[in-house]
Amino acid sequence: MESGLRKISPAIFGVALICFFLPFVNVSCGGQRVASFTGIQLVTGTTIKQPGMFEQKQTQKLKGEPLAIFAFLSVIVGLGLSLLKTKKSPIVTAIIGGIGAVMLLLLKSKMDNDVLKQTGGMVQLEYTFGFWLTFLLNLSAAGLNAFFAKQKGDNIKIDA
Repeated sequence: MESGLRKISPAIFGVALICFFLPFVNVSCGGQRVASFTGIQLVTGTTIKQPGMFEQKQTQKLKGEPLAIFAFLSVIVGLGLSLLKTKKSPIVTAIIGGIGAVMLLLLKSKMDNDVLKQTGGMVQLEYTFGFWLTFLLNLSAAGLNAFFAKQKGDNIKIDA
């Protein structure tokens, strides 16, 4: 089972990393899609072009979302840790996978709140398969590594 996990866990994090290149969120106004952003665009930031008056395009620079950056980094760290063959790597990798999933939920909540405040509900966000697949893969990595750590007998002891 250990060799199976050594292959499955990095694969899960690898696929989660690839999912950041997929569409994460669609932005729509009045039922009409006006923009779509990938996970990488949320991490690095992007420039959007908006139609302006007299056929001129206005550009707006969007900064990277800190929570998206943390989620992305957790996937990278999880991938690296899942390749290690130390005794404690499964439990640490499980924690990292859980942190990645929580960061994605916090990102969703923050973006929903920001859009609601800035547009008064005129703009809606739709989270697409890239976002949800990344979230589910982080949860899967956390659960799989926690199960494996439990099977190996790793216990987290917290002394107060």
